[in-house]
Amino acid sequence: MDYNTDMGGDIFQGGCQSRLCTDRRKCPTPIISRYTFFGGRRKTIRRGGDKKSHIYVDLYSVRLLIAVVSLMLLSWVDAFLTLELIDKGTAVEANPVMAYVLKYGTTPFTMIKFSITACCLVVLCLLKNVKMARIFLPCAIKFYLVVVIYELYLFML
Repeated sequence: MDYNTDMGGDIFQGGCQSRLCTDRRKCPTPIISRYTFFGGRRKTIRRGGDKKSHIYVDLYSVRLLIAVVSLMLLSWVDAFLTLELIDKGTAVEANPVMAYVLKYGTTPFTMIKFSITACCLVVLCLLKNVKMARIFLPCAIKFYLVVVIYELYLFML
């Protein structure tokens, strides 16, 4: 390291006075930090070289918010239509885990369905810069749309 001394005897390194400085960018943003929920400033990854190692940001886009809210609404519509179709006798729950939970009633069914959906969406938000998450989120919305349209078709019969 190259240390320079000014007239007063203070040590300078890269503009930092009286201390040894390290490059703050060498430490990537952690997945969850105090800035995840309050006061963050990173919306995107700015440098091309950081795209591989720095994948977490502090602020999320309105587009991501719309996608997450859309998925939660589609999940709610799916749960409602599934319960109505099962009550009507037109359909059965295709997911074996949720079919097992449905034996305990509609409240545990909806609570677990929304909990699983919400946990997955939190992970997708935190990993929004990972290529797999960027591919999965639009695919999940399209899948839920197809399921809801099919359930609406069954409901109209």
